[in-house]
Amino acid sequence: MTLQDAITHDDVGELYSSIESNEMLLDNGCTGPFPHTPLHQAAVEGKTNVAMEIATLKPSFARKLNKGGHSPMHLALQNKHYDTARALMTLNPKLIRVRGRGGITPLHLIAGEEGNNEQESKEPLELLAEFLSACKSSIEDLTSQYQTAVHVAVDKNNLKAFKVLLGWLKRVHLTEILKWKDKYGNTVLHIAMSQGRPKIIKLLIPYINVNTKNFDDKTALEIFRRNPSGDLRLAIRLYWIRYLTILFTSNLSLSQFLSMELTRHEKLVLESGFGDKSTRDMALIVTTLIATATYQAVLSPPGGYWQDNSSNTPANSTVVAANSSAIADEKPHKAGEIILNGTNLHKFTGLNSSVFMLSILVICYTAAPLLPRTILVYSLMLYFGVAYIVALTTEFPRSDARAGYCIMAVFMSSLLYYLAAPLVDYFWYGRIRRGIDTPGRRVCKDRK
Repeated sequence: MTLQDAITHDDVGELYSSIESNEMLLDNGCTGPFPHTPLHQAAVEGKTNVAMEIATLKPSFARKLNKGGHSPMHLALQNKHYDTARALMTLNPKLIRVRGRGGITPLHLIAGEEGNNEQESKEPLELLAEFLSACKSSIEDLTSQYQTAVHVAVDKNNLKAFKVLLGWLKRVHLTEILKWKDKYGNTVLHIAMSQGRPKIIKLLIPYINVNTKNFDDKTALEIFRRNPSGDLRLAIRLYWIRYLTILFTSNLSLSQFLSMELTRHEKLVLESGFGDKSTRDMALIVTTLIATATYQAVLSPPGGYWQDNSSNTPANSTVVAANSSAIADEKPHKAGEIILNGTNLHKFTGLNSSVFMLSILVICYTAAPLLPRTILVYSLMLYFGVAYIVALTTEFPRSDARAGYCIMAVFMSSLLYYLAAPLVDYFWYGRIRRGIDTPGRRVCKDRK
């Protein structure tokens, strides 16, 4: 009984019988730099049971390349043995990132795979989705032509695989990978334009600047003009996008951007220290407590509120006669108004409101480094500030109404100004960042 018999019959029992008769059986002929191991052979033939057993006994075989530059998973995919490839993936998800001939990984292979009919194309798509889910960082791998799996799918006109990749990128917030350029400076949009793929172009437009240039100094729109898809609506939409892009984005190379002075948004993040998580956490805890305390002070001011209405009835009234002289001297008031008035009220309101507004601003500026994900925080803080000011002014006694309106105007304008400043800076900074023309080789954060 030979090793080849065990592989052919996909019989694990025969495999171990062969090993018992020759314990060096699996290593025979596998010592060279590019061996065709028994695992390679099992993958070629799609013998999943034996392949898994060999990979368990000899894990190093799963990453070895044969003379053709292929790993066992590459060979399984090339021969459409998807169950074998899936089994190897479950054994070690990092096998999806093994670079073979031309720098092609199993993910690149499956992204370009398309069946001849609905049934045949279903399994590669499912395996593609499983690959992405099992090894998130595999999407960063590039071929020797600097192509991502998305480049491969578009280049092969594999619309179904492209939709799977795009949907996954959107869900894991990695759509910036769509902007990466290949060896010739082409993004996936450049490739779709050159091949006249209107369905793919429509899906890509929201994520890639049509004015991005490749290394031949050609924009995606210029390529579209030379290779029109025949879709008039798409052509009109692209021209509108071109002009809007010019209005709302800059046009800088990466070196030009890095040579610029820091924007105010960058200075805020750098100098405030709010880019550091521990600093943000400490600031948020303290300012939240202060904001809560100062807001509560407005709801429970010193002296409390009037519990009744009074219009300061004339002195000869029987009502006055029945009450004390102190009530007769009271100023007109309504139930729910603050009893505190005059200079003391102004001091309390001014100091408490200043502290409250500062705490609101610190919370918003703490959220600035995380924009646009924290835009909801800005909105809530604005509503919180408005609620405070409205609550304060409605409680002012009639005798101090004018002072209340002045305080409301000052604090409302200050709130709007200081909340708007970081937002304006961020959107200006975003305009510059969106216009940077960069090859894009790695994602900015560690997502592995």
